[in-house]
Amino acid sequence: MKNNKRDFIGAAGAMALLFAAEAAAAGLVHIQVQQRAGTEFGAGYTVGRGSDCFVVTPFHVVEFAGPDSITVTDAKGSSAKARLLKGSEEFDAGLLQVAVPHTLDCPADWSDGGNANTAIGGAPFLVARKVDDTGRVMQTRFFASSTSREQVELQPFGPNDELREGDSGSTLYAGDQLVGLVVSVDTQSKVAVALTQGQIHGLFGADVLPGARRTAVMQPFTYRRAEEPYATVAAREYLAGTAGLEILNAAADGSVPAGTEYLVAGQIVDVTSTRQANPNYKPPERAPSDESIGRQLFRNLERRVSNEVNEALDRNSEAQYLQVFNIDVQVEITKVADNTKVVNLERRSYEMADAGATAADLQKTAVADAVREALALTLQKYPL
Repeated sequence: MKNNKRDFIGAAGAMALLFAAEAAAAGLVHIQVQQRAGTEFGAGYTVGRGSDCFVVTPFHVVEFAGPDSITVTDAKGSSAKARLLKGSEEFDAGLLQVAVPHTLDCPADWSDGGNANTAIGGAPFLVARKVDDTGRVMQTRFFASSTSREQVELQPFGPNDELREGDSGSTLYAGDQLVGLVVSVDTQSKVAVALTQGQIHGLFGADVLPGARRTAVMQPFTYRRAEEPYATVAAREYLAGTAGLEILNAAADGSVPAGTEYLVAGQIVDVTSTRQANPNYKPPERAPSDESIGRQLFRNLERRVSNEVNEALDRNSEAQYLQVFNIDVQVEITKVADNTKVVNLERRSYEMADAGATAADLQKTAVADAVREALALTLQKYPL
């Protein structure tokens, strides 16, 4: 039975399709992955958020990519390094982050794909576009043989629409609306599978939207020109936890990987400590041997209330002596894109009960607390 819907496209429609392909090329990229066995090629599309640029591509293209091995090139010929930010083996989808600065076309049009299925069902045909290694925009028309929330099964629309092995990574459009990404191609059965934009958004939306994590390489925190391990651990835990940064590891030669936005370093400039009598100290009271049960209960209640008050006021009344620490912490944050640096010095003071722990252990705790607080204050003054 003849399918009039698939056969109906005239010269005007073909010309409109050509112009649409040229316009859509702004968000398409070709991907090269350098590996020991040779160069792997792929494709994908970009999405921008401020100065950040991300690339959506099939996961199998970049799954085994090493540091600094991914290069993306747009239809204009602009190239940039990228790194694998996140991947889903189950859905064969990967998200790359492009190193800054870059000159790639990176439209800020991240759709949640909420009406992708409606657009797919209402379009006379779908178009899959990709940029090849010469910068040409290749395209193939498809019709959707089946559609679910997660994926679309595709077949060539007409006799001149060839399904090629390298079509994986093509961006799928319904008219001018981006509706998915082709992730697998079977040239024998002439069937391709694309993830819907709704599914892609579900996988990567939190990484692309404004809450996406910043990336940083953290250098060891030092004290007297030597690494201070407790300070370094405290800084890494704070930056990766409370501050929400993604901490990357520098290469063996000390160079930073592609996609690193910030370098964070710090040093303990000075630590002073003194041991002093605790003005709130109360010696333990010895109960009289003939004290009544009622009096003992009252004394216990009185002690409990006193302890709760001291805890609320952060006041120690049990230790006879206190260790008082004054710690100066300097934090340096360098923006990799333009090599600008902010330097912030904070002094933090702590009173710690001298009750069992050694002075060295107390100092380690105080230094770790000072580093966390200095980082928090620095990021308040100089938001990333």
